[in-house]
Amino acid sequence: MSAVLFIALSLAASGACAAVSWRHPAHVAAATGGDLTALARSLRALPVEARLAELARRSPPESWERRLARELLSAAGPRAKVAAANDLLVEVEQRLDVGAAWPRAASRLSALVALLLATLAFLAQAGPSVIVLVLGAGAAGALASAAAGRAGRAAAARKREAIDALVDAVLGPLDGAAGAPSASPRRPRRASASP
Repeated sequence: MSAVLFIALSLAASGACAAVSWRHPAHVAAATGGDLTALARSLRALPVEARLAELARRSPPESWERRLARELLSAAGPRAKVAAANDLLVEVEQRLDVGAAWPRAASRLSALVALLLATLAFLAQAGPSVIVLVLGAGAAGALASAAAGRAGRAAAARKREAIDALVDAVLGPLDGAAGAPSASPRRPRRASASP
């Protein structure tokens, strides 16, 4: 194998690993539409009873937020609203977790491919400069993948906080409502079978 082939293979593997890794932050960004923190802030300025209709009006069609508004508007009572919100929260959590392991796996793969190609270049007596370039390309791919992983985790954490703020804004205070489950995590209560 020629020296150029070793370098090209290492660059291709590193680039592919980095490209796959950066899909995770893109998936996180696409889990919901728009700036949920600003939306939650603006909804809090409205009366509680008008927030769901306004959320349905402002959110993009087919977005998670629009589904949240539709489900909560069609729910019959506080318990049904909490159940619907929980179902949609589980769904969006799954969307945020899709591909979370890709950056870590791609980082390892980039490093391992570079080590394999560097070993083959050494055995083919390609020279030290080729080995250094192959290892450098692999290290660059591994670092880009690790950066994508950090960016994805940070974006997912911010998205979760924004989702929590939005759900809190549209559900309003549920404590003290007749028959409503407690929103306080201090003392969990069992849901009774009777309404």
